[in-house]
Amino acid sequence: MKYILYQLKKHPLAIVGIAIIVFWLIMAFIGPSLISFTYTEMDSEFQMASPGVNGHLLGTDSLGRDLLARIVYGSRSILTVALLTSIFSTFVGVILGFSAGYFGGRTDAVFLRAMDILMAIPPLVLSMVILGILGDSSIASLTIIVSIAFVPATARVSRGVLLTEKSQEYVSAARIRGESHLYIMFVEILPNTTGPIIVEATARFAYSIMMVASLGFLGVGMQPPTPDWGMMVIENKPIISQAPGAVLFPALAIASLVIAISIFSDFVSKVLIHER
Repeated sequence: MKYILYQLKKHPLAIVGIAIIVFWLIMAFIGPSLISFTYTEMDSEFQMASPGVNGHLLGTDSLGRDLLARIVYGSRSILTVALLTSIFSTFVGVILGFSAGYFGGRTDAVFLRAMDILMAIPPLVLSMVILGILGDSSIASLTIIVSIAFVPATARVSRGVLLTEKSQEYVSAARIRGESHLYIMFVEILPNTTGPIIVEATARFAYSIMMVASLGFLGVGMQPPTPDWGMMVIENKPIISQAPGAVLFPALAIASLVIAISIFSDFVSKVLIHER
């Protein structure tokens, strides 16, 4: 703990990033209970209202729905998908990358070719194709689809860090003791590679938010009535001159969260890798 506090003093920008992340986490899980409006409630008398009118702190959209309520409820869905995506893609990527790097030979060759093929397709395009095939944009489906799109990069990183550790003496000692392959990979090697893997996971967290927001912006993300920050931007674009906040506020929410997580990821990288 003292080491982390010391590093935070050296990197004050990280405190800002962490504060923004904590703010959105609070909004996602406690915020809805603090707001007078629901995200589906329509105020027909105050459509495209300015911030502060009739209790709507951020104003309303073209249907009279409270923007603050929709942003707060939207933070819950986007953070849930992003967090689960980061965990799932890291879990699968570590298993695949470690297995390929550890066993080498044909296993590694097949793995590299498969990852090359998947990485040749932009993650956004790959996600859109899978979404189009499945025709389901639920939180569970988005989590699985975005995770699939991010697994190749995470697996590549995992393979690289394993190859670095594979030749170390403690690995040879474990083999001489007769330890199993699984034990060597996940008990001996994994604890010594957590730094790069955690950094990759936090980076994937930011990428996941951008991905989910982009899918929503393109109209293939979470579907109504579930609020989606990306979809809020595109669906309110026609009224930007009458109610600029309807586009500006969800866009700022996306930007603030992505930037904050990127700052946090950079801080984690410096603490776990560069300054150790």
